[in-house]
Amino acid sequence: MKSNTSAAGGADSDTLERTAKKARIPDTLSQRGAIALAKRLEHYWHERGFAAARFWAEPINERFAKVGTYEIYRVACNLVNALPPRYRED
Repeated sequence: MKSNTSAAGGADSDTLERTAKKARIPDTLSQRGAIALAKRLEHYWHERGFAAARFWAEPINERFAKVGTYEIYRVACNLVNALPPRYRED
């Protein structure tokens, strides 16, 4: 029977590889990746009671020689001084 831990108490290489694959950072420069990141960020702030926080993906207009000719996206938001606005309850 194969063990998932080494004699030193750590995980074996197969377990470490599976963990590393799950932990890889996704491509957030593509439209799909930027939209996914925007949804994650919005979900994060909404769970913490900031329903007014908004995040969206938008293309970057500049082109850079090193990047090539494909479109690059960024996540824009309505945060002010790193905090989302609150709805007024008046």
